[in-house]
Amino acid sequence: MTPRLTLLTIAAFAFLSGPLAPHAAAELMAEFPDEMAETVAEAADRCRKDDGKPDVANVLQSDDLNGDGRPDWIADYSKLVCKNGSNPACSDNGCLLQLYYSSGDDWDKVFEDFVKSHKFSTSGKERLMHVTTYGLPCNRPKDETCNYTYRLEEDALSPVR
Repeated sequence: MTPRLTLLTIAAFAFLSGPLAPHAAAELMAEFPDEMAETVAEAADRCRKDDGKPDVANVLQSDDLNGDGRPDWIADYSKLVCKNGSNPACSDNGCLLQLYYSSGDDWDKVFEDFVKSHKFSTSGKERLMHVTTYGLPCNRPKDETCNYTYRLEEDALSPVR
């Protein structure tokens, strides 16, 4: 099965189970980043190679992150379940998180990192993403954490602090 076909199956299942509800199923499955499809397929394949059974139905979410009226994509690999195995997209440093903005006929990856946790919020008209990573990126011991806030702008994410 090709990565694109695999992701269509994933997206269809995910839509039926609820996480993609902000947009119509046909619109969501019509276009999505090929790179994201490949990464999801690779993670599922790595789980299978470790004798696990992957469940990627909750990895993908669609939302208008930057307020331009078009669906963007969030790939949160902490939500990948590898039954009888370990999540291949996670380590002691956290799990892979990717954000893709729609740019008309293409996609721009605006964020990719291993994070311990993340959440979105609003402040006035601004949309923000709050990320917690392991300690080394901010010159702390590895077992401590770093907290970052990003402003979700039209074309990119900008660090707030």
